Amino acid sequence: MASVADSGEAKRVRQALEVSEALQRTLLDSALDCIVCTDGESRITEFNAAAERTFRIPRSVALGKDFAETLLPPNLRDRYRRELFVSPSSASLDVMGNRLEATGMRSDGHEFPAEFTVTKIAIAGKVTFTISIRDITARNRAEEAVVWLAAIVESSQDAIYGGDLNGRLSSWNKGAELMYGYTAEEAIGKNVSFLVPPGRPDELPLLTEKLRTGLRTHNYETVRVAKDGTLLDVSVSISSVLDSAGSLIGVSAIARDITAQKRAEEALQKANETSVYASPIPIVAADANSYITVWNPAAERLFGWTEEEVIGKPNPSIPPGEEAGASALHKRLLSGLTLTGVEVRRRKRDGSFVAVSLCATPLWDANHEVRGIIGFLTDITERKRAEEALRKAEEKYRGIFENAVEGIYQTTTDGKYIAANPALARMLGFDSPEELVSTRNDIRNQEYVNPELREEFVRKMEHHGLVQNFEYQVYRKDGRVILVSESAHAVRDAAGNILHFEGTVQDVTQHRELEQQLRQMQKIEAIGRLAGGVAHDFNNILMAISSYSELLARKLADKDPSHRYAEEILRATNRGSSLTQSLLAFSRKQVVSPKVVDLNTLVAEQTEMLKRLIPENIELKFVPRGALGRVRVDPSQIEQVVMNLIINARDAMPHGGEILIETDNAELDAAYLEHTDLHYADLNDADGGLQKPTGAGKYVMLAVSDNGCGMDAETRAHIFEPFFTTKAQGKGTGLGLATVFGIVQQSAGHIFLQSEPGSGTTFKIYLPRVQEEARLDDGAAICNVSVRGDETILLVEDQEAVRESAAEYLADNGYTVLKASRGSEALDIAERHDQPIHLLLTDVVMPQMSGRELSEKITRIHPETKIIFMSGYSNNLLSNRQVLDPKHELLQKPFRLAALGQRIREALARREKTRQAKAGSS
Repeated sequence: MASVADSGEAKRVRQALEVSEALQRTLLDSALDCIVCTDGESRITEFNAAAERTFRIPRSVALGKDFAETLLPPNLRDRYRRELFVSPSSASLDVMGNRLEATGMRSDGHEFPAEFTVTKIAIAGKVTFTISIRDITARNRAEEAVVWLAAIVESSQDAIYGGDLNGRLSSWNKGAELMYGYTAEEAIGKNVSFLVPPGRPDELPLLTEKLRTGLRTHNYETVRVAKDGTLLDVSVSISSVLDSAGSLIGVSAIARDITAQKRAEEALQKANETSVYASPIPIVAADANSYITVWNPAAERLFGWTEEEVIGKPNPSIPPGEEAGASALHKRLLSGLTLTGVEVRRRKRDGSFVAVSLCATPLWDANHEVRGIIGFLTDITERKRAEEALRKAEEKYRGIFENAVEGIYQTTTDGKYIAANPALARMLGFDSPEELVSTRNDIRNQEYVNPELREEFVRKMEHHGLVQNFEYQVYRKDGRVILVSESAHAVRDAAGNILHFEGTVQDVTQHRELEQQLRQMQKIEAIGRLAGGVAHDFNNILMAISSYSELLARKLADKDPSHRYAEEILRATNRGSSLTQSLLAFSRKQVVSPKVVDLNTLVAEQTEMLKRLIPENIELKFVPRGALGRVRVDPSQIEQVVMNLIINARDAMPHGGEILIETDNAELDAAYLEHTDLHYADLNDADGGLQKPTGAGKYVMLAVSDNGCGMDAETRAHIFEPFFTTKAQGKGTGLGLATVFGIVQQSAGHIFLQSEPGSGTTFKIYLPRVQEEARLDDGAAICNVSVRGDETILLVEDQEAVRESAAEYLADNGYTVLKASRGSEALDIAERHDQPIHLLLTDVVMPQMSGRELSEKITRIHPETKIIFMSGYSNNLLSNRQVLDPKHELLQKPFRLAALGQRIREALARREKTRQAKAGSS
């Protein structure tokens, strides 16, 4: 029986437990607050429905999770763990509570303010926590709204105060303190009647009675007294204060001081009565129906209508189509508003328009009812025109600012951009001025390559207020460095304090590079002139040595031992002549005899000779292009160009390699010529020169490439300078590539260098293509002809040794030689000589008169005379150009006397052939 009783008892206990658990579950799920239970390790053991909704986590997911890791933000978990959960008590039964405002975190990471109430229960050392969590977002917003409302009330310029139904004040804002002079401490607790001046005892009781009978708001104007006794005209708005049940519990008031407005109205009324018609200001008044009641003489002068014409009628100055706007302004004034500085357009009697500034106010009657309006008008037509002109000027200067090619800026003194124009943004590599201004906030360290220069710039601005042409290097956005020149001034306030810097910036990188190139070209030109002068004088010396050596050799028997010495002297003069030819080619003072040639033929004929210049471990290849265009050049100069480039390539490959010569047709456009590394100069010498390098068009390319050591950037920058060499001392003159450069320039071409260390070198020469066909040298067919003759030759040479040696040679060969040391002497001889002068042999450059001038004068005296020129160089040959006219002959000093004899015979033979042809035709 005891067992059955025990069983029944256990069943009742279970049922009671189930009921208790169901009740607990119902209580938990019906709770509005989140309820979360945890064990002593902060693992969640219970999670009610409100918690699921608030944290957006299903109960099944939350159970067993760490409370802080699941429901608190990561950066606050450790702190809240310490504040929410305290260490367990050792007591057998301990119940403790803890409450704080903290931050919860939903499952999506969104954080929200919450109030946490933690209850700790410790039974026999086993700790559990029950945490009640309430989302206080709405409460916080409401509190913030209350604070914000209080701030608005406190900061209002109007007096705002409130009190109970008995008139005892409970609030008093700063506006009330300023208006009435009483502090909040002085006013709160007093009856509001202390603001009412004597003689108005019934005003407040009557007002309170109206509010009690259901009036919610009431607006009226009255008089109040300030602390200092001043009477104030005020506009008051009274409102009822109701409790949550809608019962009236107090009164709030907003009062505005309208004393100044009332004084103005009174002044206007008085002016209307006394001085409206004497006022120089146009004054117009109208009644409530917009009919004119006042139109003073100033208004008559402004608009053109007399008062008699407009009184009792609508305002005639309102332009057609603008009646609605005028009516709206009238209604605003009738509502009690005062308007100031309203700009409107009005019409004159003659139909023209005038811009006016309108100040207007309502007119009140004795019952304080608006009976009309009065307006004061100011003609602002000229001001508006000035403003329009100013606006256009601002647009103009804004356009200048935006479209200027120079960078324009404003910066703070500590180096932050205030404004910048598009040109400066582009200069510094930014997409827009806005990007520049927002990015560069430390000019010293972000922009200056040398930050110390920024400090120098600021010092100059502080001491002088102005900086001009201040040059420094800056970093672009992409890291590239450019050189800029800045001119700026300091903008100061009235006290002389610097407000900011403003100025202009120019990118002078290319300008400085061009200056450097100009200085380099001037240096090359100076050295070239020196080299040309030295070569000219040296050629005359070599000419004398060569001539007398030839004369000596002619007088010695072939078997005479001394004959060998004469031949050695001749060979030495030939070597000296080769050196002077290089100097002349470099200095561009070598007289050239251009011919239309085929480069393929010219280079192919030179190839065998070139192979003798290079060792066996270097392979020389020539790859000609078929159907190659023709060029007009001096063949001997092009041969020298090829030879110098081959020697340069040979010296770059001490261990062997390959040299490749190529030809091809090419077309160069202007963009290619502008942006590639083409080295050329504008031949615009004061003393005359060759044609300028040709621009875009058709060319023939001659390329020489090697796979040698290559060149670095420093070497490439100086490679065409005279006497620049990378070879050991005594191994090179430094004129080889300078000579190539000079010849290409004389030929109106371009030269392009491409080289990198370890990657070999390629020189590409572009010569203008011509349409003519290549022609053989007619003189090449004449050889081994007799040099003797019996004609008369006028020999003009200012160098005595050259003149005497040539005269002796010609006389030995049967010619009659007339000698002169200068042009004037030669003219005297020609005028006195009554027999034919068959040939004039003259130097080109002589004192007082050039060979060209002499030849022109001689041929006027003796038209039959043929001309042969001699020259060490010519800076002024044939129409100021160093190009030989085909009808003239020229011998380049130093020349062999035998060559002179052959050239004279050729010229005289052509003369005879021409004379016979003319005789036969007649």
